[in-house]
Amino acid sequence: MFTPELVSPGFFPPVFRSVFLLLATTLTLSAATPRPPNVLVIVADDLGYADIGVHGGRVVSTPHLDALAAAGVRFTNGYVSAPYCSPSRAGFLTGRYQTRFGHEFNPHVGEEAKLGLPLDQRTIADHLRAAGYATGLIGKWHQGFSPQHHPQSRGFDDYFGFLVGGHNYLLHHDATPQFGSAHSHDLIYRNREVQKLDGFATTLFTDEAIAFTERHAAKPWFLYLAYNAVHTPLEIDPAVAARVPASVTDPARRGYLALLLGLDDAIGRLRAHLEKTGRTQDTLIFFFSDNGGSGRKPFFAYNTGVNTPFRGDKGQTLEGGIRVPFFAVWPGRIPAGRTFDSPVITLDLLPTALAAAGAPVPAGLDGVSLLPQLTAGSTAAPHDALYWRFGPQRAVRRGHWKLVDWRDMEAKTSSGWQLYDLSSDPGESRDLSAQQPALARELAAAWEKWNAQNAAPLWHGSPNEDPTAPAAATKAAKKKK
Repeated sequence: MFTPELVSPGFFPPVFRSVFLLLATTLTLSAATPRPPNVLVIVADDLGYADIGVHGGRVVSTPHLDALAAAGVRFTNGYVSAPYCSPSRAGFLTGRYQTRFGHEFNPHVGEEAKLGLPLDQRTIADHLRAAGYATGLIGKWHQGFSPQHHPQSRGFDDYFGFLVGGHNYLLHHDATPQFGSAHSHDLIYRNREVQKLDGFATTLFTDEAIAFTERHAAKPWFLYLAYNAVHTPLEIDPAVAARVPASVTDPARRGYLALLLGLDDAIGRLRAHLEKTGRTQDTLIFFFSDNGGSGRKPFFAYNTGVNTPFRGDKGQTLEGGIRVPFFAVWPGRIPAGRTFDSPVITLDLLPTALAAAGAPVPAGLDGVSLLPQLTAGSTAAPHDALYWRFGPQRAVRRGHWKLVDWRDMEAKTSSGWQLYDLSSDPGESRDLSAQQPALARELAAAWEKWNAQNAAPLWHGSPNEDPTAPAAATKAAKKKK
């Protein structure tokens, strides 16, 4: 093998010496500058916190999710920026609180050209593509469905999936595609073209993810793998049906567990492929759920998800709606088997990924790079406080204290500010606002100061799907019908 450092430039005629020096310098720099890591972000949809083994789930086995958590850092206080699908994803994609730019609700009601992630917001895919990455999205988009809001208009080179909030799993190539702004049926796109497909969505998305890694093996890649599992409809893949315990008789719960088994299998298959192809050490993986499980029957997209020990569900600013399974894995760089207990939020993924890639981290983000905590052993809390706004629901967490104003989804009444010590009461069962009035006022003032930097919602969610929709929006929607 040619080794430039063992050959003197004088070995070459003068005309070739400059070429030799250029080649030697290039090879030396290449050896000294490792290739940036691939970045894989895997997102589950409406996953219950307590349904996976690493969080105590025992009804079905989730060995691959548990192994993923054990391979790196598990964030025990990992949060999303909203308790609902689309705004949560808008926060992750931009590294900013989505309330900064009006993306507060699911984009189902309003003028199509204006629904979705505002066009002046840059995504993680925009940033990584500018840094030389191949970028792909597989699965659920839910950031708008006009041509301007399409993933390929928002930084993604490759796209395979569906554009709205929900989609069926059992696909048939001879089915008639159906579009709805909240749910579509047999309407899977490859880039901008509708596909005629047979199979189960979770399996097909995993096939596509593996193919993406192969197609872009020559350069670093960023893949956002957005499974719709375990969101409704709770369809059962025949391949896993026999593994749902017979003791589970509720049809909805059986469907949910089947989707969870398929999701776990998919993650195992994808990681096995990365190992087989030698990409494990070069791939930074994040996993999280876009919000908490939907375990209450009156709520839209009820899926039987269990959020124990937390109170609340998808759609609420209680812990059950916003604290989620959240892992980071990068073998050789992130030590395995660790937990990190200070609060982090999915807004942190964008700056962390850019820092890992050696790319510029833009100013004005609400997220911060977690690399010091992940790779350098820092125990410093990344954030002084975290904040939430979802319609009339509000929350702020600082240290182990949380001040929250949440809405009961059945009575549709707000609680008013309540104060909880999450270190001793993660289930938010003992309101301490009367015992700690000064602290409650201080945190409320901090939330108001943060909220002053937010924008008004650009649209309001459908009253059938969004428990925070204001009365005026509800009346308008009913009148329109």
